[in-house]
Amino acid sequence: MFSCPTVEDQLITLDEDRLTLQQAVPEIIKYFASLVQMQPAYKLFLVDQEEQKIPTSVTTVENAASKTVIAEVYTESYNSSLTGANCWRGKSVERLDPDEIRLTLHLDWDENEFIFFEAQHPDLSRFPWTDTTAE
Repeated sequence: MFSCPTVEDQLITLDEDRLTLQQAVPEIIKYFASLVQMQPAYKLFLVDQEEQKIPTSVTTVENAASKTVIAEVYTESYNSSLTGANCWRGKSVERLDPDEIRLTLHLDWDENEFIFFEAQHPDLSRFPWTDTTAE
């Protein structure tokens, strides 16, 4: 079954909703910072418009909070297996220490401006496609 929301089905974000979302930003960023600093510490990156990962620091993330109206944290973990020459398939799994933790910072209410951060677990065996000896 497929459904598509129509304009009439959309929720309206009220001013008090915006205030609540914006007030939550510092705690969400604090939570993200605590996750990426768990031992062993995650590798933290700023993800640019070309999806290039630029090494960064928790301080950079914290400094972005002043310009942020909404913050979202998302985690992903996979069990990956080689399915062909240099071709990998991942199955989503739950882990207490996720493979990747992503933070999306919305800089405006129209969802036109974002800052993306990604933290990767330091155990490279979780990303076997980066290991040239696995081929």
